[in-house]
Amino acid sequence: MEVVKNQIDELNANLVVSVAKQDISENVEKTIKDYKRKANVAGFRPGHVPVGLIRKMYGNEIIAEELNKVVSNALSEFLAKEELNILGEPLPSEKQQQVDFGTQEQFEFVFDIALSPEFEVKLTKHDKINKYVIKVDDEMISKYVESYQQRFGSFQETEKSDEESMLKVNLVQIDEKAEEIEDGVKVEDVSISVKMIKDEEIKKQFIGITKDTYIDFDLKKAYPNDAEISSLLKIEKNQVEGMLPLFRAQVVEVKEFAKAELNQDFYNQCFGDNAVTNEEEFNKRIVEDIRASFERESKYKMSIDVREKYTNKLNLKLPEEFLKRWIKATNRDITNEELDAEFPQFLTGLQWTLIKTKIAKENEINVGEEELKSAAKQQLLAQFSQYGMSYVPDEYLDKYAEEMLSKKEEANKLYEQEIEEKVVDFIAEAIKTEEKEVTIDEFNEFFK
Repeated sequence: MEVVKNQIDELNANLVVSVAKQDISENVEKTIKDYKRKANVAGFRPGHVPVGLIRKMYGNEIIAEELNKVVSNALSEFLAKEELNILGEPLPSEKQQQVDFGTQEQFEFVFDIALSPEFEVKLTKHDKINKYVIKVDDEMISKYVESYQQRFGSFQETEKSDEESMLKVNLVQIDEKAEEIEDGVKVEDVSISVKMIKDEEIKKQFIGITKDTYIDFDLKKAYPNDAEISSLLKIEKNQVEGMLPLFRAQVVEVKEFAKAELNQDFYNQCFGDNAVTNEEEFNKRIVEDIRASFERESKYKMSIDVREKYTNKLNLKLPEEFLKRWIKATNRDITNEELDAEFPQFLTGLQWTLIKTKIAKENEINVGEEELKSAAKQQLLAQFSQYGMSYVPDEYLDKYAEEMLSKKEEANKLYEQEIEEKVVDFIAEAIKTEEKEVTIDEFNEFFK
């Protein structure tokens, strides 16, 4: 058995794997004996089916299986030994001749392969990239402070309701004559958000009212969703469907939303105990947060620019016909129209992957276990902050990070993100990077 590489052009080649039937005969005979022991053929006791009959019934299938095994192993060993940088995986040649497993003594299998292009990445100070810095103005600071105050605000008791009020009410079921149903539904201390009432006429009834006001209304018009009603009345959902929907609400308490005041409790909620102790420190921390937030956005923009700059500059030639075949072979459901539409983006992504990988390899850029865990914790912390949790104990982050990294797909995705960030940082350091201050509106225009 041998494997021969035939170079077609700079980016395409084929591998011819030659196998003699004699190369697989020993394994074929072992498998036939195994079939003989297990075969269940009418007219024969298990284990007593003649070898000739087994060979006739299953011989070609067994030869095909054994050939597939040895050919796959031969390809893998050859690619590793020759250290070929291939794109995708070997594909059976479209010129492969028909194989007759029963009569042939020699087999030849041809596989097409795509080769990664040879190229150099020269990083010099003649290359320039912009690093955008966002202007932090008073308006931005005010918006961030407002956001924190809204996030940690609370409802406070007030005299008269408005559309933003939260009401605490007692509900009793009534009939069409507005009389209380003796065995009807009764529930106390129900919280109703005025702005969540769906029917506009009913909503108006709850605006401008005070404590001890009584309002008769149709609960199903106010809340057309049975799940909402069952939760409100603390009954099973199946009890809602045939229920008489008329109710009387007695307003027990009227509350309005109040933004959090700038005090120590508020500072602790935002940044942890005593991390901030006065308004000056709070505003300073807000500015740091704004800059940190836009630092991530700025780095993201820079990574886009770096990727575009070097994919355009190097303009790597790729074996497009092979790659289209490979995509279709590995994505059976993709249509020709979808492939044509998505292929240019695929090519750009592959070009950048080759460039990024080469820079990382040549400059020994990698991501260690602790770095990966730290990145996972940062990603989780960002997710928690979206839900208003700006402070999470480190032991919890450690636990969640380990769970995250135990999932291979998520770990690989995070690893690639970190490698890309390191490569972009390396490029930015090696070339000329100029800071350019822009307003937030100007910066957002880049992504339109």
